[in-house]
Amino acid sequence: MTDRRRTRSEIIRAIRDFFHSKSFLETDTPSLVQSPGMEPHIRPIEARHPLSSEKVFLPTSPEFAMKRLLADGYERIFQLCKAYRLEPRSHTHNPEFTMLEWYRANSGYEAIMSDVEELFAAIARVVPGAPPLPRPWPRFTIEECFRRFAGLELTKLFDAEALRAVCVERGWLGRASPPQQWDDLFFLVMMNAVEPGLAALGMPAIVYLYPESQAALSNLVTDERGFKWAKRFEVYAGGFELGNAFDELVDAREQRRRFEKDMALRKKLYGDEFPASPIDEEFLAAVAKMPPSGGIAMGVDRIVMYFTGAADINDVLWLPSHWR
Repeated sequence: MTDRRRTRSEIIRAIRDFFHSKSFLETDTPSLVQSPGMEPHIRPIEARHPLSSEKVFLPTSPEFAMKRLLADGYERIFQLCKAYRLEPRSHTHNPEFTMLEWYRANSGYEAIMSDVEELFAAIARVVPGAPPLPRPWPRFTIEECFRRFAGLELTKLFDAEALRAVCVERGWLGRASPPQQWDDLFFLVMMNAVEPGLAALGMPAIVYLYPESQAALSNLVTDERGFKWAKRFEVYAGGFELGNAFDELVDAREQRRRFEKDMALRKKLYGDEFPASPIDEEFLAAVAKMPPSGGIAMGVDRIVMYFTGAADINDVLWLPSHWR
């Protein structure tokens, strides 16, 4: 029987060795933050001190802190740390998880794609019986994924009602279901058609150029037809998503506009039950000073699952989680 704990340790050692060999600095940013992130659907875990009225959170990602370091002039940085998201436990998600995040200044997300392929090759060398990793990996735009795996033309489905009709027709959504946000319908297609199609490839794949509405902290690009796409990519392997990367936005004014839009959406969807965090002004000041950069966040637990063939995230933790 595979000793997945020992393999986990070897994988983490290989990750560190890989980045040190590439002249990256390992960073160590705070575990208590005032603004854990602005994504509308990611719920942070609040930490309270009985002698303080200050509201702080456990980080959902070290992203904001690491980008401040990019603005301070550190060009290649990586971090291995715990991250926390108050979401239901599943076979691929635990509310407390280990994250790998890295950034390259003066690079785009294409350099991060190459890093990912090289990193996985380095990990495979220390894992007996690792899955085959022929290179280069398949790379698909999200538009190509919809066409290839779902038989849909994404650019004809940017209207929520049109996409909803497809989801109902295919049985992914009940006719009596309440109205859905366009992004929620998009993820129904991903979950029911695109992700199974990617899994059937039998090897890792990179999916890039996402819809404009999912730009988050990434740059936008306009194609020859006039459609805007987010310069971001996700890594898929073993039937699930392992990482999310951005060609990083360095326009502080545009980033503030997106944050304010996200705050309004969170208020609309969740009301006072799930209030938005305050905008991190130190982060926005850093964005204004950041050089063009590429960066990615990857779930280490999921990476270990992929390389060991584990069916549940608990199978690759040192001690099983009791979150429900």
